[in-house]
Amino acid sequence: MEGNAQIRIASRSVFGGVEDVIRLEGSATVEKTDYGWHLQYEAVNCEDEKSAVRSDIKLETDTRRAIVVNQGEGYGLLLDPAAVTATQIKTPQGSLTLNVKAKEVAWDLAGRKDGSVTLEYMLLVGMQPLSALRISLFLKK
Repeated sequence: MEGNAQIRIASRSVFGGVEDVIRLEGSATVEKTDYGWHLQYEAVNCEDEKSAVRSDIKLETDTRRAIVVNQGEGYGLLLDPAAVTATQIKTPQGSLTLNVKAKEVAWDLAGRKDGSVTLEYMLLVGMQPLSALRISLFLKK
């Protein structure tokens, strides 16, 4: 499913026992690469139509990993189901280092018209869970 597509995103997070679901819609480009797939998208929150997100995702076929760079917030994640990784997030108090434990990195982009990507992971402070996230992306030509 290479080329331009419409994207719908459901982002579900659980933080402090409270669940939050955000739905976004926008446009994406999908490219087949030597390492797997490259997906770039920009989407707007369906509820307030003000907050937007721009992301760049590289999906590695051999390792089944995802590299996610959220351009607005300025942080990146390496989602590797085989290993706990780390990321740094900027806060008003300075940088916060979090561990990232990927539970699921899956995609189906081989079709001509529709595709999907699922990224499920947990952010940890040390080894203590901070937030669980599941991001489901649905693409349509």
